[in-house]
Amino acid sequence: LEIERETEGSKFVQAIRLAAGDAGNRIEFANVMDWNTRGANLKAAFSLVATNPMATYNWDVGTIERANNNEKKFEVPSHQWIDLTDKSGAFGVTVLTDCKNASDKPDDSTLRLTLVRTPGLGERAGYADQTTQDLGHHEFVYGLAAHAGDWRSGETDWQAQRLNQPLIAFESPKHAGALGKSFSLLRVNNSRVRVLALKKAENSDEVIVRLVELDGKPAQDVHIAFAAPVATAREVNGQEQPLGAATVKNGELLTSFTPYQLHTFAVRLAPSAKKVVAPQSQPVTLPYDRSVASRDGRPADGSFDGQGRAYPAEMLPARIDFAGVRFSLAPAGSGKLNAVVSRGQIIALPPGKFTRVYLLAAAVNGDQKATFRVGESPVELTVQDWTGFIGQWDDRIWRSREEPLPPRPGDPPGTPPRVRVIEYGEMIGLKPGFIKRADVAWYASHRHASDGAAEPYAYTYLFAYALDLPPDAKNITLPTNPNVRIFAVTVTNEGPAVRPAQPLYDTLERASR
Repeated sequence: LEIERETEGSKFVQAIRLAAGDAGNRIEFANVMDWNTRGANLKAAFSLVATNPMATYNWDVGTIERANNNEKKFEVPSHQWIDLTDKSGAFGVTVLTDCKNASDKPDDSTLRLTLVRTPGLGERAGYADQTTQDLGHHEFVYGLAAHAGDWRSGETDWQAQRLNQPLIAFESPKHAGALGKSFSLLRVNNSRVRVLALKKAENSDEVIVRLVELDGKPAQDVHIAFAAPVATAREVNGQEQPLGAATVKNGELLTSFTPYQLHTFAVRLAPSAKKVVAPQSQPVTLPYDRSVASRDGRPADGSFDGQGRAYPAEMLPARIDFAGVRFSLAPAGSGKLNAVVSRGQIIALPPGKFTRVYLLAAAVNGDQKATFRVGESPVELTVQDWTGFIGQWDDRIWRSREEPLPPRPGDPPGTPPRVRVIEYGEMIGLKPGFIKRADVAWYASHRHASDGAAEPYAYTYLFAYALDLPPDAKNITLPTNPNVRIFAVTVTNEGPAVRPAQPLYDTLERASR
């Protein structure tokens, strides 16, 4: 069911939806909103049959119970869910949210989730920008999940986790596989223990797993199994610093939890019985013709944009590993040539069996449409700008204003009036949100100005582009567009491509815009 509304200058599109399987145990409200209402709060109010002066609020790694609103507690924070269980303990409802973290409880049977807030200034002086906060485009989801008993017995907290981290489908060409129809990277034998993180260790070849107990009750003899048997394990803290030994039994990690306890382990796995062939990469020799990086305080080293601005040479690495593909970069600094200005050059590819060619590139003077030729096949790409933002929600546009200040005591006659410049003096519009779609292979926190000084928060990027390689292709022809610069080219022999069947992040491509 989709509902469209418009009121007080704001537009709302709300889809109320159910899904098959376990997802059908919750109702989801997907919202696309263009908010332009000032001096107002927008709340979703849930008037429930359950009644209780207390509600439970999720803290992500714990919970807290709170009573109804009072004069000093008119709005409270939480994380991914709020639960109201009837005082009989027989039933209740959990409110789920993917990003809205404030709510209130005006009475025993009502929960209200705060969606956006653009307050009036009232009698307060200063902070005038508060009167325009939250104006612009919003996309968010909240939901409801009913349960018998309390939220623990109903496990409706898991509905909140699934709302926030939905399953994402990937697709690949049909091919033979050695792992069968199902495969698990990790299994926990207790549904009241949640995996918070699973990642590679920062400074070793171990695997880091972080878990938390969900019920606020002790959990004994929790077994954690991986895709391969656990060879060794140790407990670490959040910074991956050692805390002590861990127990391994029959190839599984064994531990226990006190109420809401966090555990983090560094695990080394035994060799897997099944191996995936890693992509085979081979760098392509390039005819570098421009120095695009400079060292601190050395503007003569190079320029990317032709106006003296450059990549920071001290941060450019000798190689970049991207999704298993290795790029080899030319040395940066001291005026050394390390990029190719694209003018239609034909780049010979090395002989051998290769399935894809990867480009490491960036553009100047904005994003650039460019046509590459792989063998005889044309491929159109958008090569993204080397600096600036690659994504941003709607952003307010400001006009500064001057505010007079009183003269200083002792100022002689004729002293010019003093003023204070208020940068956020008046909002005059909104810059629409955007997300650029190229894969970021590398970025730096700054760029170098024309005098060689670092410009902080002026981010710089290198982007990776993958092109399928026809069997008979022996070269790649660069576009005739000198605004495009190539840093490295690599050919690979890879297996079938695995691609997400849905976006992995917000795209801001909505009809309501």
